[in-house]
Amino acid sequence: MTQKIAKLFKGDGLWLVLILCAGFLLRTAAIFSLNHESNGGDELAYISMALNLINGDGIKDNMGNYAMYNVGYPLFILAPVFFFFGENIFAARICNMLLGGIAIILCYLTAKEAGAGKIGRLTAAGILALYLPTGVYAVYILKENLMTPLMLGAIWCALRLAHQPSKKTAAGCGILFGLLALTGNAALSLAAAVTLALILAPTTTFRKATFMTLVFAIATAVSAPWMIRNASVIGSPVMNTNGGFNLYLGNNPAATGYFVSIADTPRGSTWEDLRKIGEAQASETLKQEAIAWIKDHPVDFLTLAAKKAVYFWTPPVHEGKGEQSPIEKIIRISWLIQFIVIVAAALATLLIKALRNKQLLILWLAICSYTAVHMLFYVIFRYREPVMPIMIVMAALTAESLVLRRLSPTKNLVQ
Repeated sequence: MTQKIAKLFKGDGLWLVLILCAGFLLRTAAIFSLNHESNGGDELAYISMALNLINGDGIKDNMGNYAMYNVGYPLFILAPVFFFFGENIFAARICNMLLGGIAIILCYLTAKEAGAGKIGRLTAAGILALYLPTGVYAVYILKENLMTPLMLGAIWCALRLAHQPSKKTAAGCGILFGLLALTGNAALSLAAAVTLALILAPTTTFRKATFMTLVFAIATAVSAPWMIRNASVIGSPVMNTNGGFNLYLGNNPAATGYFVSIADTPRGSTWEDLRKIGEAQASETLKQEAIAWIKDHPVDFLTLAAKKAVYFWTPPVHEGKGEQSPIEKIIRISWLIQFIVIVAAALATLLIKALRNKQLLILWLAICSYTAVHMLFYVIFRYREPVMPIMIVMAALTAESLVLRRLSPTKNLVQ
């Protein structure tokens, strides 16, 4: 086991430990310094789902919905924490911090699988460790804390399948996609990257089909129990009932591209009555209304979709709620600088000939497919955070390429 770990980290263990310590320090500082109460919105829904489960009332949110929100984060993270520690938000935040540590390690491994040398893989881990939103989001009781490592794991599997396909990797990929289906449906768009990876894999067509079948079968097996539960409880074998709801919020006469309250849409005055027919039926009704609007306004839909893509990657120039303290202003400016540098460096991979390979193609397809999903719905800035590590990996590849170009005579010393 020790030899396998040593081989996995290629003698970078000490550096990686130091990077993890820096990442934990950032997240610890955020947990103890940010005055945030989880008393509304998605956070309250996830907390309610976990508490209702351990109290024997089944999984339902604070509004009485049985499947409106994704079950993964409250089921796998919050419920165990609350079971052992009670309704302890601090313990949940510590768990978020540990998930952040796992993400740092997976970012290192993903960069390694993408072809990064010592500089690149450690740079990727280091950037993610110190990327300010990762510290802040450790405070929030939100599914993105779990989505991030799961998505990184799925991308690692995709890169691995493209280079060295195996049943073991395909099985692991299937498990991760099953967990992502339960945690955050938007992440299922990464299936495009996995499909491309298998198309490019150095193996026979039969084996490629076998691996893809294995991924799909295991992902289905992992998520099937929840769909069976929903078929029994709400009458529809769905992963959640927010699909139609979110599609409508993003495609109606009042849609802006960003999140808008349903109270501000044409459905606002009748929403409560619609909910009474059942959450699955209400979601289906909203989905059909959204589709009807899209068909009747194709130009508006395409224009709005393009705006959403721009909004999704708009630098974080927005201000928080309430009056900002001097420290918060500094943090927001620092976050803006970090974001611009990361995105610019990631885009630079397209200009560096040595980096134009199938690994980069897989990474960019993951970014594009994940962005495309949000072009169908609406944009909230936190939805971008789970995919930022992929941008960070590409930014690290650019940084390493530039360093090696400067140090070309000693290139062999940093591989």
